Amino acid sequence: MQRQSFAARRRLLAAFGVGALAPFIGAGGVLASPVVASSMPSSAPSGRMPRVVVLDWGLAAQVLALGVTPVGAARPFWYRLLSGTPAMPDDVVDVGLLFQPNFEVVQALRPDLIVITPAHGALADSLARIAPLFVAPPPHPHEDGYQLALRRARALGDALGRPAQTSQLLAATDAHLSEVRERLTKHDVTQRPVYLMSPIDTRLTNVFGRESVFGGTLAAVGLTNAWRRPSDTEGMAQIDYTQLGADASARAMLIGARPGLLGMLGQSPLWQALPFVRGARVGQLPIMLPTGGTPTAMKLADALSVALTGAAA
Repeated sequence: MQRQSFAARRRLLAAFGVGALAPFIGAGGVLASPVVASSMPSSAPSGRMPRVVVLDWGLAAQVLALGVTPVGAARPFWYRLLSGTPAMPDDVVDVGLLFQPNFEVVQALRPDLIVITPAHGALADSLARIAPLFVAPPPHPHEDGYQLALRRARALGDALGRPAQTSQLLAATDAHLSEVRERLTKHDVTQRPVYLMSPIDTRLTNVFGRESVFGGTLAAVGLTNAWRRPSDTEGMAQIDYTQLGADASARAMLIGARPGLLGMLGQSPLWQALPFVRGARVGQLPIMLPTGGTPTAMKLADALSVALTGAAA
């Protein structure tokens, strides 16, 4: 799983034009035995904000959304580069690579809790010697990505000792997505299926399935995902453009597409032959963190509202 997750992150970075950074994520080894998510340790004094280190950008976004600023995170600069939401404060310490953290830096921060994903299993024993671990619940087979984000947020809120704040956040998120769903329905734009994609070059693109936060959010706001074929552990598939012509009625929404690449696509016969291009059904969405939990769901819902109706959420 760790190698699959690492490969998925490399593809995401490539799609958003930061592929040169991909070799520095850290590949790591084979996944060890799963570690059970733990609750907030009693070592964190009552009333004090927990000292948390996070080794995943999506979980970092969720921690921030729950009102906790990590003392350390893996490559916070890249989180900002991928427009992670909420904003990562400048004083968050860089603890190293996603799958190759600097253990000395992590230990020096004296964390109460270290937040990781199941893909970090090979590091779990070493990290557990520093502080208790929270391991995000793994996805169920073919689980909707938005539902997974909700489930992970609840577990993380319990681990941080913030169940009330979590309930408020999730209720507000659900209510906001329902408002966007009503707006899209009112504007009669929910009938046409949507490809959510991040072009890599003139031949390949990432496309997001229902298992991704993007795909799950699409369903939550009443839109149908045009990509119904298998995807990887991040809910994403890397494909060539010839695989996007199956649904001639679909529209395409390009996430974080680089201007230079858009220009090259405009000169590509392969791209120009796609039904949604010929039908002028291509929209653009801003770059956003694909694994960013409920904050990404909110950001995507708002971006879809603007792109499809012209009205801000």
